[in-house]
Amino acid sequence: MEIGVAHLFEQFARISADDYVALVYTPNSRVYAAHCGVFLTAHEISWISVPMIPLADSELTDRLDQKLPDPANFRGNLIVVTLERDTMSHFEVFTPLFQRYGAARTRILRIISATDSFFKNALTLGPDELESLNATLLAEFSGESNIRVTSAAGTDLQIQLDQEKYDWISNRGKLRPGAFTILPPGEIATYPAQVDGTLVADGAVNCNFITDLDMRLADTPITFELQNSEIKSFHCQNAAMHDLLCGAFEFSHSMHVGELGFGTNRGIPEFIALNSHMNERRPGLHIGFGQHNQPLSVVKYEARIHIDVITDDATVHFADGRSVTLTELVPIAGVPHPRLIRDEDITGDCCSAGCSIVTVGIRS
Repeated sequence: MEIGVAHLFEQFARISADDYVALVYTPNSRVYAAHCGVFLTAHEISWISVPMIPLADSELTDRLDQKLPDPANFRGNLIVVTLERDTMSHFEVFTPLFQRYGAARTRILRIISATDSFFKNALTLGPDELESLNATLLAEFSGESNIRVTSAAGTDLQIQLDQEKYDWISNRGKLRPGAFTILPPGEIATYPAQVDGTLVADGAVNCNFITDLDMRLADTPITFELQNSEIKSFHCQNAAMHDLLCGAFEFSHSMHVGELGFGTNRGIPEFIALNSHMNERRPGLHIGFGQHNQPLSVVKYEARIHIDVITDDATVHFADGRSVTLTELVPIAGVPHPRLIRDEDITGDCCSAGCSIVTVGIRS
């Protein structure tokens, strides 16, 4: 735990002695905020803590404003760390801080999946190494329009890419002025022009609604048959997971492929039971059904649902005979990371949509 907290502030927040830290946490993340506070006190860094209710908290702005310092009264940066387990809430509360304190002096790190596993594993690789891994994989995709993705469990997908029309997103935990840093880090993703074939998800499921189900799939993989980026059929032996998916797939566009993603954070050694972004950051393929990751002007539909189904590792095959197995990806020094329109995969409150769509495993 202590090493992960140190990595959070030293590698990802790049904290210095003059900085001022606000820890904003939901009730189920209070213990992790406490560990952060211990670290900050030991390093003689000024800090405050502010509790918040996830998703709906009309008084959060007032509570935060009462504790935040006058921008003129400290010399360093304002660092805001939000800690949540199942959600990522209140973008409208934190976004104005960039203007109030200045984009160059404000660093906002948003943690989803705050757990023991997060602090033990997800921050093992620093943002520079994650950027190098992402840059290396993005370079492999450069100029490609057709790829094949396979896995040991039986995945065999033919995928068409349109890289002039659809942007890549690269989550690598890097600070950028005026933007949130989303943690856990470690993936690249885009919107595929077309996906056909068999997808065997033997890793985990991660979805944008709250559920208590064990989301790991090693013992009960889910097999999807895809045609023209649509689910034509799926088979799942886990009855509870089957019911959850059936309920989710009742929503408009929820059976359409909205994301093609590849996890790159090899510091995450295993899938966890929670509905967690950590699972899709682990090296493997994830196909996201439902909501896409592109501007609405480019992909002209919106979906309330987003469900990532994740493989345990995967190999990408290119037309010239090259192949890359994700768990064996080695960063190549000197490969530049491309300038992308967006570096993050979450742009608004997460897990706020569709929370009551199914009865299986849903918290009331």
